[in-house]
Amino acid sequence: MTTSPKPRFRDLLRAGGRAVSRYTGTLFAVFVVQMLVASACMVAIAVVLAQTFAHLPMFDDAVDGDLVALIYCLRWGKPSFLAIAGIMFGALLIWQLISWFLVGGLYGIFDTRPEGRRETARVFGAAGASTYLTYARLAVCALPGWILVLFVLGVGVGAALPGIETALTVPQLLGPIFLACLPAILLTHFLWTVSEYARIELTLRQDSHQPGVFWTYLRTIGWVARRPVTLLYGGFGWLVIAVVTVAYAYLSQGHPMYGSGGAVTLFVVRLGVLLLRMTIRFGVLAGQLELGRARPLPPRRVTPVDIKA
Repeated sequence: MTTSPKPRFRDLLRAGGRAVSRYTGTLFAVFVVQMLVASACMVAIAVVLAQTFAHLPMFDDAVDGDLVALIYCLRWGKPSFLAIAGIMFGALLIWQLISWFLVGGLYGIFDTRPEGRRETARVFGAAGASTYLTYARLAVCALPGWILVLFVLGVGVGAALPGIETALTVPQLLGPIFLACLPAILLTHFLWTVSEYARIELTLRQDSHQPGVFWTYLRTIGWVARRPVTLLYGGFGWLVIAVVTVAYAYLSQGHPMYGSGGAVTLFVVRLGVLLLRMTIRFGVLAGQLELGRARPLPPRRVTPVDIKA
């Protein structure tokens, strides 16, 4: 297998658009899986909040942006928020385990480009199953990087703690928190990009070169660091997702929806926003695979069977 010519930024965008239009059914299937996990998490969190704050009117003020009420609710319902944190951690862990299979299947589809629903499902399942344990080993290799992210986050939060403690309004609170988290966010984006392109390399070359997981991860760190387009393209996708989220929050602010009709409308709008964000992520993965094709081929591992042959 030879490498492809280096694609330009607009080529990556076109590849993402083609993948979305060609495999719309796969996109909806992945979206349904995500919604099932998210819905289970939301129901569990709603039950915990209802048990704690159903008879506390101050919680309504906290949700509306009253910082004093928010701080009071956080302190008064600390055990409930710890339980919510545990629920969210469990949901994220489950989604991470599921996503290894889903991402492997998507990369397999983007690589082979099967025709028809049956062939697409076969390629998706085979690719997801064949790369699952490889992705799990890759996650272990990436673990030291995530520990470094937590350390950087702790240092940033410690430096911004005086400004956080003296905040009187929500904007005054969010500003220092954002600045404290910014270095950790940038480092997270770099490490996330490295993991994504390492997955692509392991998926594309697993049959021909059988690359080692650890050395693939190390080579990918250098490859991503030397090619800013990898970070720019991934960052562009996350930026579009952030714009969609902020636009939804801005448009929904000050427009209360009452009754069953309002609840149904709000539910449909939120589903649309979630689907749009999933579509953006779907396209970004397809574009990243096109860029991953342009990587130099890794060293081929020679086994005793190859020597005898």
